[in-house]
Amino acid sequence: MNLNLEQVEPSDPVQLRAARSAKIVRIRGKGKTEGTEYLSADARAALADYLEEERQLDASDETLALFLSAKGTPARKADGRLYPRSINRILEQIGKWHDAEMKDPERHLSPLRPHNLRHTFANELAKQPDVTEQDLERLLRHCNKRYLTIYTRPPEATSAGFVEKLYELHSVSYSYEVHRNFQLPWSGYIAPNH
Repeated sequence: MNLNLEQVEPSDPVQLRAARSAKIVRIRGKGKTEGTEYLSADARAALADYLEEERQLDASDETLALFLSAKGTPARKADGRLYPRSINRILEQIGKWHDAEMKDPERHLSPLRPHNLRHTFANELAKQPDVTEQDLERLLRHCNKRYLTIYTRPPEATSAGFVEKLYELHSVSYSYEVHRNFQLPWSGYIAPNH
């Protein structure tokens, strides 16, 4: 995660909190691509808190990196930049905390990884009726339809839920009378053409 503070617009915590829009620019991606990510209100507030309360404890005047490891960390990089593995560990811990609060194992996230967040973002974005394929390409920085399909494919449990919802819809909509409708065990109730 090679982000620098100067890529955040605005980068001042007070301005960031007050802004109706903020972004991180010139984010390098695969294939030498560059993009911009816009920050939600929650993300702006969290980033402003980090800049105001945490980053300043670990930064010097020459520090460029946005996310820093703690000054006392023995394996800290010379520039203070957070290692990618550290980011993975942080997310793994967040996943464990989440799972500890969830009694239903179906709702567990562990192990949570950055790429899981990318897939979730893409999948949720693809569900929005006003989001076009071009929007997906720009926001995911993938022009290849194969990759868009991979990122926007719903998880297996979600796909299974579609079948259940369809079955529930049809079992309520159609009559159970055998002479008017027939049931296929794998697809719910289907009304014949009259």
